[in-house]
Amino acid sequence: MADLTLYISAAQEMDAECEAIGKLLAGLLPKVRWTLHRTPAGRGNLNPDLRALHESDLHLFVLGADIVAPLGVEWREAQHAKTPLFLYRAVERAASPAASYFLHHSGAHWTRFRSPADLVRRFERQLIAELVAGTPGYGLGLDEIESLTERLEQLHPEPQADDTEARGAGLGGVILPKEA
Repeated sequence: MADLTLYISAAQEMDAECEAIGKLLAGLLPKVRWTLHRTPAGRGNLNPDLRALHESDLHLFVLGADIVAPLGVEWREAQHAKTPLFLYRAVERAASPAASYFLHHSGAHWTRFRSPADLVRRFERQLIAELVAGTPGYGLGLDEIESLTERLEQLHPEPQADDTEARGAGLGGVILPKEA
C-alpha cells in the first residue's frame, strides 16, 4: 500500500474546496493512504508546519479572495521545496488588493476555477497526470497506474478557457475603439 502526502495551502474561506479535494482523494485510489496537511487556521498558532510542507509528495495552493497569514510563508517555502506545486485561484471571488498584488508578482501561472466542483475537476486531471508521470517515485503499483490511466481517459477534455478576465465593464464604462 502506497502512502502519499498532500500539503494544502488555503485560507479558511476555502474550506468547501478543501473538503471537496479530500473527497476526491478518498475515492481516487482506494488502496492509497493519503495524509493531508493544511494551513493552520484560527487565532492560535499560525506557524505553518514547514517540515510537513517540505516532506509532502505534492503541494496544492488554493487562493481565494485574500492572501492571509501564513500563506505568504508557505508560498516562499514552496518555492524552495522540491515538491510538485499545483496553483489554483477562485475567480468568482473578488481579489483583495493584497491578493491581486500577490498574483501579479508571483510570476506563476494560476489555474482559475469557479466552484469547488470545478476545482476538483481541474485538479483531478493534473493530479493523475503527475502521479502517472512521477511513478515509480510515488510508490504506486501497476494496478494503480492502470486505474489512473483509465480514469484520465474517462475524464472529459479540458475546455479551452478564455484567458481574458472580467475587469468591471459589465457594470458600466467606456469602451474605446482599437484604432483612433
